[in-house]
Amino acid sequence: MIWGKLELRNLTHKLRFLLLIGFLLGFLGILLMYYTFPLKEAILVDFREFAIMISVYVGGWVSGLITTLMIIIFQLFFIQNMDNFLPWIGVFSSIATFIISCLILKCRNLSFTRWLLTLSIMLLMSDLIYNIVYDCQKVTASLGLFTVCYSIVGLFLYIMLKYLSHSAESLRVMREAASRDFLTGFYNSRTFEVILDQQFATTDRCGIPFSLLVIDIDFFKKVNDTYGHAAGDAVLLQFAEVMRCTFRQRDHLIRLGGEEFVVLVEDCDAEQARMVAERMRSTVESTIFTLKDGSELSITVSIGCSTYPDTNKELLLEVADGKLYLAKKSGRNQVGGDE
Repeated sequence: MIWGKLELRNLTHKLRFLLLIGFLLGFLGILLMYYTFPLKEAILVDFREFAIMISVYVGGWVSGLITTLMIIIFQLFFIQNMDNFLPWIGVFSSIATFIISCLILKCRNLSFTRWLLTLSIMLLMSDLIYNIVYDCQKVTASLGLFTVCYSIVGLFLYIMLKYLSHSAESLRVMREAASRDFLTGFYNSRTFEVILDQQFATTDRCGIPFSLLVIDIDFFKKVNDTYGHAAGDAVLLQFAEVMRCTFRQRDHLIRLGGEEFVVLVEDCDAEQARMVAERMRSTVESTIFTLKDGSELSITVSIGCSTYPDTNKELLLEVADGKLYLAKKSGRNQVGGDE
């Protein structure tokens, strides 16, 4: 569940997350070692291996290695003394589980076949160890119960992990949908305010300027009136693709509504902003937009620019809107920006 929440914040690929998962599941494995229960004589069940499997699945080999080392160290130095061979069975089992999990389980890609294969190999390995160490005839019934217990818990864990994975993915999709424009896939106006505040903070901290481009499609209402709203949506989709090709991947593309768009261009001063805006304007002017019926049309855009920290943050959008208004008033198909 922690993984799912951090994934929504794009923190699951960082080393700190991998270390956190490794330590948390290491403590879980240690806790499970305290809750052993005997089946017969020295045959114990404690499920510590499942902590290693989950750790490898969630955080890869880094998290799995931390979990495995914590379990091994705790068993050797805090639970049983080294004079007995039993601790070494646990050490071997933990190491083998880690290796098998790394080889079979795919990080964050839960497959029933892979999980079942890992579980089966663990069971066969445990049964083989106990058959070697103890008299086969004396432990056969216990091993059967041992296999049933591990199988039930293993399948339960698979179902639980699958459910949590689907829940996290569903929540991510819903949050993504709430922050995106349904037609173009750009960020919506609500998300724009969040992104803008984050960029203000980054510029204040690092001193790197950014620019705001407000883009409006000229006479777009005529497109809808002449060809219909379906044709207007087709034009908007193609226009959005032109924007994606014009701006960098790290720049933020936002649709404020209708035919009005905003681009937050990182690491961009006023002069660069005018150059980028002019490139966008000329690209749109030279692009032929195709409708579903095969007919073609051309459109133009007017663009207003402003740059922070040259412009006060409270006035940044207002200044860009003002430059856009002047561009439209001066004949459209122009760029207005900080001089």
